Amino acid sequence: MKKTLQIIFAGILFTSVFNGFSQENRLIKMNIKDSKNADSVKISEISANVQILGNIAKTTLDLIFENSSDRILEGEFEFPLGENETVSGYALDINGKMRKGVVVEKDKGHEVFESIVRKNVDPGLVEMTAGNNFKTRVYPLPAHGNRHVQITYESCVEKTYTLPILTNETLKKFSFKILITDSLKKIDGKKDILSLSDLNTGESGNFSFENYKMEKPVIIEIPEKYYEKEKIYTETLGKDTYFYIFTKVPKHDRIEKKLPSKLSVYFDVSSSAKNRNLKKEAELISLYAKKILLEKKSLEINVVTFSNKIHGTKNFAIKSESELKNLTDYLQNQQFDGATNFDFLNEIQNEDEILLLTDGIENWQNQAKNVGAQKKKPSTLPKIYPINSASSADHAFLQKIASDSGAVYINLNSKSAEDSVQDLLHENFRLIGADYDAKKISEVYPKNQVILGDSIAVAGILNKKSGEIELKFGYGNKVQDTLKVNLSAVKTEKNQNADAKNIQRIWAQLKIAFLNTDYAKNQNEITALAKKFGIVTRDTSLIVLDSVYDYIRYEIEPPEDLREEFDKIMAGRPQTKISAPDDNLDFVYREFKKFKEWWEKAPEDFAKIRPIKEKSVGAARLMTDHAMVQESAASANEITDEFFGSETAFAAEEEAMPVQSQRLEKRADVTASKALSREAAPAMAAEPNSGSNEESASNDERKIQLQAWSSNADYISLLKQTPENEMYKKYLELKKNYETSPAFYMEVSDYFMSEELKEESLRILSNLAELNLENSDILRALGNKLVEQKQYDLAVSVFEKLVKIRPEIPQFYRDLALAANMAGNKQLAVDTLWLVVRKNWDSRFQEIQQIALNDMNSIIALAGKKELDLSKIDKRFIKNFDVDLRIVLTWNTDDCDIDMWVTDSDKEKCYYAHKLTKRGGRMSRDFTQGYGPEEFCIKKAGEGAFKIEAHYFGNHQQKMLQPVIVQAEVYTNFGRKNQKREVLTLQLDKQKSVFLIGEIK
Repeated sequence: MKKTLQIIFAGILFTSVFNGFSQENRLIKMNIKDSKNADSVKISEISANVQILGNIAKTTLDLIFENSSDRILEGEFEFPLGENETVSGYALDINGKMRKGVVVEKDKGHEVFESIVRKNVDPGLVEMTAGNNFKTRVYPLPAHGNRHVQITYESCVEKTYTLPILTNETLKKFSFKILITDSLKKIDGKKDILSLSDLNTGESGNFSFENYKMEKPVIIEIPEKYYEKEKIYTETLGKDTYFYIFTKVPKHDRIEKKLPSKLSVYFDVSSSAKNRNLKKEAELISLYAKKILLEKKSLEINVVTFSNKIHGTKNFAIKSESELKNLTDYLQNQQFDGATNFDFLNEIQNEDEILLLTDGIENWQNQAKNVGAQKKKPSTLPKIYPINSASSADHAFLQKIASDSGAVYINLNSKSAEDSVQDLLHENFRLIGADYDAKKISEVYPKNQVILGDSIAVAGILNKKSGEIELKFGYGNKVQDTLKVNLSAVKTEKNQNADAKNIQRIWAQLKIAFLNTDYAKNQNEITALAKKFGIVTRDTSLIVLDSVYDYIRYEIEPPEDLREEFDKIMAGRPQTKISAPDDNLDFVYREFKKFKEWWEKAPEDFAKIRPIKEKSVGAARLMTDHAMVQESAASANEITDEFFGSETAFAAEEEAMPVQSQRLEKRADVTASKALSREAAPAMAAEPNSGSNEESASNDERKIQLQAWSSNADYISLLKQTPENEMYKKYLELKKNYETSPAFYMEVSDYFMSEELKEESLRILSNLAELNLENSDILRALGNKLVEQKQYDLAVSVFEKLVKIRPEIPQFYRDLALAANMAGNKQLAVDTLWLVVRKNWDSRFQEIQQIALNDMNSIIALAGKKELDLSKIDKRFIKNFDVDLRIVLTWNTDDCDIDMWVTDSDKEKCYYAHKLTKRGGRMSRDFTQGYGPEEFCIKKAGEGAFKIEAHYFGNHQQKMLQPVIVQAEVYTNFGRKNQKREVLTLQLDKQKSVFLIGEIK
């Protein structure tokens, strides 16, 4: 294999470098949702097709994923995007053909994907996650088969195009093709090196290898000659003509800036910092310090380390270059631990200049996006130079910090430390603004104060047939040079680019980049643009569905290949009313009245319940999980219908929508076996306790004894044997072997908390926020643990993130509401719980509304109606059902079945198949498909002990978060002024086992 490959266009040399300098290494991360087959899926083929127009490179990656296991798998594939890169296309093989994705709102895309996967159908989804990563989810990956996934992304190029290293695996085949879509002269040169073609649309070069390993990125060097001619493209759609200008900026001399005598270095030491190029960061700081020493003779550098909070400061007084080694050694020898929090940016003052070394991905608290630049006068704000060397980063946030403070964002992935130091030593040449006739030209992007390299790209809308725009350049606000460009929508011999393609999307991308500088303010406009022009953003995704009926069912516009069939079906389909959120309230009110009837029953009435008559369930019946639980519960205890009503089965599929017969595997019918094999827990007859009354129930003292979770892990034993002042150091050593284990951080955090090392405990726990960005299972475990540790404000931030990334899960809204209530924000709590009540959820979450109503009404009763705005709440639902004892069990894992058992002192067990006891204990619906909650209530508890247990029945996820994290909330005197609440987070690591939660006496 040749080390250097040359592509020649009209005497212009394009070099594909395999052994030169580059930091471009952005591996596709594969997360297979089956822990036993995590290594069974590999990328076998990669084909890259690149088209360059001006400074925009459109890269289409065709990826073949092979599954060598005997099982059908679901996969998530993550790929970090570079600065100014956006995903604009996605396709998945459906029945042997590539089907393109269509843009939907992110929350809808996620909800539809989850719903379809449950039906064993073939969806695909691409969504943006934190750190400018894109994630594609694919199901199924057939046993001993493959799937073809196509991703298209667009990026800005200047001088070089780079295809990063995508995998460390040896590929069966790798191919690369590049097309320059400008009219160039006929190729002459070394055709023996590459296969070259003279195409009407431009020039191309390609190469292909078998059994290939991407040891170096592919770098195409684009020489100066390519940029010499000004490039203008237009695309007319109706009355709008979109234009795109790409040209060299006027020649300018760099102006040296005033160098500081004091320098502050804010150094991110969170766990993810280990992914940065710390050596290169230290090299840049050293080069900058050397330049300052030449002028100032001395330099004071104050290093501030931070992760979930500011951890410490260290001052370096440097008078010679030899003393810089102490600084660089200090930076490179930090211990990295914890999540990332930028709240300190709001407090920065009295600094000369700041270097902020971080990837910009904040995952701890959420107040810091309003950085100091927005809270101080420009004259007092120091320049903040964000410096990033990680492939995954929040480029938009880092660019905003720099722009707001008049500095520049330095991305060390795109250039060397030697080149980057020039941005620290000089003022930056900028686009100051543009002059044009607003009647002829509008919507020009980028706006002013854009930092420039050697070239500039500008896009806008030409409202007339022609117009002129004048671009103004300079330093600060002083115009140093201008450039006039004449625009025309009319195609002539001199204007050959008047019918270019995709110019509208280039314009949309530049506008979105501008709007991203204040994302919260411009979120709706960004989403509208993304949907119109097919761009993936923080709030939009690309989705591929199996059949035209799926697009109809979920009200999603289909891709072009299904448009004709879609329109034909829709034309013959009767109009149906779309349910409004409040349409659900009639059903909720019926369940509310049943709960009220139970609550109003006299204790002696519960003694009339007949003994259970167990009935068998035919094993051969094929039923949904929900229907099987319903039949099991109904046959075991018919009397419960008087108080609870029958459970509702999942909605049937529309008859017009055929089910494909070639699905390769069905999920195991876990709940069918549940109905047949669960441990029998018959209710024992008991006399009702008649000694309690309203007064005694309200005022007695009840002792809650929760079974504190105690880990037997080896690392806890080792920490127990370590002196307190060496524990954190020992933890960091242990972390190397357990850095991907959620249980490790939770258990170690608990142990540090038990030793009253609260700051260390919280930093250790915060690692969960860094483990797998936007993993809802881990985030919910983190939020629940923060609640247990009474870190309510932090818990609110975690749950706010959860409801944003998984808005289809009602349990996460309940989590947010309860955390907000504990944090003192009772209005947010009540409003959020009412949202849970009134919104239409997937049928697997049915009846969670009544549990939310119980929470909401207790908050209202304890706070007082006058303290809250209840105007949006239907008054029928405002009723406090106070009880002696209430227990709520939730868990963090989807598709997981946990049962709560509550046994009273009469040995009568209340559980999924015996929902009503002789004392009046009531168990809510059995949630078999994830998250819970399951609720036990008893209005008059009487004397004696109540034992609480969790039965880990089963987990039908392919990939299981082990152990499953369960939270038990135990209330005595619920809904009364003397209400007491205890919460316990515990771990269930063995299926089919019973775990003791505690006792109430």
